[in-house]
Amino acid sequence: MSETDPGSLEALVRAHQHFLQHPGPNETCDAWRSYCRDHDCDWLTTWDTQPYRETETNELALSGHERFDDIPEEALDRALLTIVDTEGPVHLVILTRRLLEAAGFSRAGSRIQARIHERRAALGAQGLIRLKGEFSGRDEQFAVPCLRDWINLPDALRQLDHVPDTELKLSLVRTVAEAGTLDRDTAMNDALHRMGFIRLTDNARDRLQAPLDRALQEGLLVQGKEGLEPGRKAFERPRPTP
Repeated sequence: MSETDPGSLEALVRAHQHFLQHPGPNETCDAWRSYCRDHDCDWLTTWDTQPYRETETNELALSGHERFDDIPEEALDRALLTIVDTEGPVHLVILTRRLLEAAGFSRAGSRIQARIHERRAALGAQGLIRLKGEFSGRDEQFAVPCLRDWINLPDALRQLDHVPDTELKLSLVRTVAEAGTLDRDTAMNDALHRMGFIRLTDNARDRLQAPLDRALQEGLLVQGKEGLEPGRKAFERPRPTP
């Protein structure tokens, strides 16, 4: 039996990686989330980028109530799930802003915040959403992060603290994979820039450190002699591509 030419194998691996980095309809983030909704996935690197999709709050049917407490529980839960499906994993600040806008309120007092926390916790207890710190999302949204361009969001919402760690980790992995090798600061800076954030401040570096450490621990990135390099796991798939 003849041995495989190492050069041919390397070319095949590079071709496979190139194919993944230029996704067709079966390789988009939405397609993989649909797949992982019915299958067990723990991480999947996606390679398409989309603008941040904001919820149309006028379609949430929460207006017309004098008090936030007067909104029926079913209507509030339905609106919360719609926001999660559109923007998840979504930070509590953004989730609260969407619900306030939909209901016609300008600020969230303690009673409003308490009710949002209550309904969020109830949906989590029912297994309809997963709660991870201040983020709410479907299971597949955490397993399959989508890279979003946050540039058009208002400054109050376009904050690194509002970006889930999984999305930051994805941006770091893709940035390094597309470059081949990068030093840490360049990888962090370029990962932020592709998401619509301007520059790598000290606070931004601190915010990115945990996602970077996890990417290294999980084998999505490896520390090479010249800098960060993509790990083999960055290109793994849970099933053959159709």
